[in-house]
Amino acid sequence: MLDRKQTRAMRIVFGVTLAVVLVLCTTVKQGMALPRPDFGIAVTVYGSDGVSTNAVASTNLIDNTNDNLDVTLSSGYPLLTTIKTQLIGIANEFTSKGLDVSNALNALAVSTGPLDDAFATFKTASDALIAFIGGTGTNAFFTELNTQLDTSITTMLNDAFDDVKANLNKLGTQLDSLKTQLQSAVQAANGSNSPSKAILRKYVSTTLTSTIASTVISLKSNIPLVTYIVANSIENLKIADDYIFLLSNVATGALDVVNGGLEALEQEVQLYSDDTAQITAIITPVYQANLVLTGIDLSTVPDIASEMAEYQEAYTTDLNTVITDMKAFYTTYKQSVMLTSDGLGTFYSTKACGHLLRLVKVLISNGKFADYCYNKYAPRTFALFDVQARRANRCVDQEITRLLKLQEVLLSIAKMLTFNIEDIMEQLKACIKTPAQCNVADIEKAYHDVHIAAKANMNTMKMIVSYETTAGLKRLGACFSTTKYELLLDTVAMTGEINSCETLGPNA
Repeated sequence: MLDRKQTRAMRIVFGVTLAVVLVLCTTVKQGMALPRPDFGIAVTVYGSDGVSTNAVASTNLIDNTNDNLDVTLSSGYPLLTTIKTQLIGIANEFTSKGLDVSNALNALAVSTGPLDDAFATFKTASDALIAFIGGTGTNAFFTELNTQLDTSITTMLNDAFDDVKANLNKLGTQLDSLKTQLQSAVQAANGSNSPSKAILRKYVSTTLTSTIASTVISLKSNIPLVTYIVANSIENLKIADDYIFLLSNVATGALDVVNGGLEALEQEVQLYSDDTAQITAIITPVYQANLVLTGIDLSTVPDIASEMAEYQEAYTTDLNTVITDMKAFYTTYKQSVMLTSDGLGTFYSTKACGHLLRLVKVLISNGKFADYCYNKYAPRTFALFDVQARRANRCVDQEITRLLKLQEVLLSIAKMLTFNIEDIMEQLKACIKTPAQCNVADIEKAYHDVHIAAKANMNTMKMIVSYETTAGLKRLGACFSTTKYELLLDTVAMTGEINSCETLGPNA
């Protein structure tokens, strides 16, 4: 007795066998149901049904060659449009002439006559396709492709076309032989277009008709390669187009980073402009405590009193004028900061895209390492713009640091000015006690010299701000220019890497 596992195994085998038998039976029924066309005569010719079936299948495959090729290119890069025009031109011509061949071949297979006409139609269509793929029709397209790119696409197409051409030539020779045999059969039947089976078998070789059917199958199998080459090349055009289109986003992002840094510098400049109030905050309390001379009688030292009036003017009116001028320098600096990035976007598009466009050419040339090189370098080409933006922001950071040091210098000078006030006040108190000895020219000159030195220090603050803001803009501009040409050096280096990748792939 069989155990349950054996019984189950037998059921599975029986089920599979039954399924196979059903499939085979269905196939046989379908085969028997096929029409029996006749290669230009009114009787059945062995093998003609297979030729017809594969000719129809070839028609469908050829018809796919120029399907979905008219992709929309949005980047505006003219090279892509040029290459697209050539590829679609090749696809359309191949499709048109290829359909003529497959339709003529099917018509020949199902034709019941006249015999000469049926074969002549196929020969005309075949000769036209052979002429096209043999160079006469492709020359203009291939010349443009090879001029604009390299020979990768045309080499692949020539390989595919060579196989199609070889099968067409072989098929033409075989059909010439079949035509001769059929003509002999018709002649043996006293010119009847319906020779008997015996005459047909005597003059028409079933080996030849079988070979013809095999050649048609081989011809059919060559067509998808042409479709693939054209479709893949068009697909790469679309990828390249999208890639170029992304450049605007990448460039905009890099510019946003740069402008974000410059805006931060603007804010810092405004901050330091506002912080000039700290100078007043340091000096004013000391001035009010010492140089507001309420309750002090200077009538006994009139010359010194005149100098003290000048001190009061220096630490109020003159100091306010200096601070106003300093704010004006900061304002000019702030207004000029954003101008540093003017033209950066144009620089990106006109000077810094060589590596990107070289990668586009590698991709659309569709060489053996095209996809590899694109996927390796596509992110890296864009990354260079971000690197440049970060370098530009480093320029900004340096200027912000220098502004901080500038502010420290200004506050130090302000503290020095307060020392003058405190010292002069001590001297004034001593002077009032001995007016006869104090109110003399030498003492007045000493007071005057301190006053002149104080104004000079105030002017120094103003000039430092003027010089530093002017120099800061020049430093910033020079630093930005350096980052742009560093980007150029990077793009040139990457272009060399892309060139090596195109030739050597991962071994570059």
